[in-house]
Amino acid sequence: MSGSGSSLPPGCLLHRRVRTDFDDNDQEDLIALQPFKILRCVKKAASGFSPQLQSHADEVVQSMDIGVHLANEPPGISCLGLRGGSPLTNIEAVDKGVVVITTTFLHDFSRMLYLVYDAVNGSLHMIPAPESPCWRFTGLTIRMLIARPRHGGDYALVLAGKLADDAGGGEEQDALLLWRPASSSLPPWSEVKKATFPNKSCVDMRVFQPDVVFSFDGIGYWVDLLRGVTYCLLDTLFNNDGDDDPVLEFGFFPLPPEFPGADHRRSNSRVAHLEAYRTMHIVQDSIIKLVSIDGFLEHVDLKDRTVTVWRLLDPDMGWEKEYELRLETLWGLDGFRDLPKDISPMYPLLSTDDHDIVYIALGECRESRRIWKFIPKCAHYLLAINMRNNTIQASTCLADYFGSLDINHVISCDFSRYICVVGLDLYIMMTETMRQMSLTSLDPFDYDEAEATKMMKEGPRSWRETLKDEDRFPLPLPAHYYLQPSLARLAQQVLPDLV
Repeated sequence: MSGSGSSLPPGCLLHRRVRTDFDDNDQEDLIALQPFKILRCVKKAASGFSPQLQSHADEVVQSMDIGVHLANEPPGISCLGLRGGSPLTNIEAVDKGVVVITTTFLHDFSRMLYLVYDAVNGSLHMIPAPESPCWRFTGLTIRMLIARPRHGGDYALVLAGKLADDAGGGEEQDALLLWRPASSSLPPWSEVKKATFPNKSCVDMRVFQPDVVFSFDGIGYWVDLLRGVTYCLLDTLFNNDGDDDPVLEFGFFPLPPEFPGADHRRSNSRVAHLEAYRTMHIVQDSIIKLVSIDGFLEHVDLKDRTVTVWRLLDPDMGWEKEYELRLETLWGLDGFRDLPKDISPMYPLLSTDDHDIVYIALGECRESRRIWKFIPKCAHYLLAINMRNNTIQASTCLADYFGSLDINHVISCDFSRYICVVGLDLYIMMTETMRQMSLTSLDPFDYDEAEATKMMKEGPRSWRETLKDEDRFPLPLPAHYYLQPSLARLAQQVLPDLV
């Protein structure tokens, strides 16, 4: 699996959790037994940190490597690994060959960082999160947009929110914060674009909360899967002609009128999260589609629960219903005969490279019509369904990948189309284990797994304090960095392959 990305699958289902270590004690974590390949990275840089942190950030980013475990094809689950990352590491956004990862320093879990990896040019940038006292996070800020113009290969990271004036008075201004890879010499998030979000006659932006964001054909979309879609033209962000700095005007269009739930409160704990029954995205870089599954906002008999696919004709022309598939019909398809019929469809995902493929999870729900409660409990299977032909293309048991998988943290993307990997497997994780252990003056090959486990259980706090008192512990690392799989076994397994 080395060389150019042309030999890799055009689309993948990527888990948001980024692996930073393996734990042999977790027998259900079967993904840890799979090979991880290191992604090509020819440029690494950190920018925008305080003078006190800049040298440390430079050192950290230079020590990092990003790896990927790539399933042969969906509905198999793929995931990223990060050498040198903290346990609090997740994918924030993906668009084409760009992936944005949130992580922290190992010695400071309170400081959020962004890692921006561009597979096309093999670059990795580390930047801090916005810290301006004038910037106020809103519901729109929950999701980061990777913005692209209609033409060209440029991109920018965009956070939408509010900007107060420096004096602290007056009304707050709708605004976008930007970071561009080409402007790494400037402080991150120092570029601000004024905006005008939709007024209350269209949607109440105080309760608008995007579940999905993406850019397509020069337009950025922020999608609230209950209330509708707000959008703006992105070319203005990349147009440097002239001295004017125009205000970005946001438009709005609703979801299909048949959709229930516009007045639903997200804080209602008796109703499932939106990703359990709706999603929206681009398919084949040519059309926007929306998938819904009924039975989560109202009672529907199990056999009558229906997966519906819509396509966006135009923001002004609305939606067109494309496919419908009842669960009772799904039961009769060839690929379903060995699967149980007492579980519900949930967590739909759109294929990025096939107009007709939708991924649907099957799992248990907690239901109570008396208190109006419909909550997914656990997903067991993931199916790739051709909605045009009513056929099951493939299926997988989720326990074969992660044991108990949080299917709500899986995203469909075409990142695999752009990556280039090198031929190293578990070495990516083993080298980080050995480096972290060397910081504590422990000889990695003298490491005693059982003794370390015993010490951490009996007195993890006193052990760490002792190491720090003896100046053998420069970083207060999480305990699980000292509970690594047997390095001797990893060396026997990996090192011969590198000779």
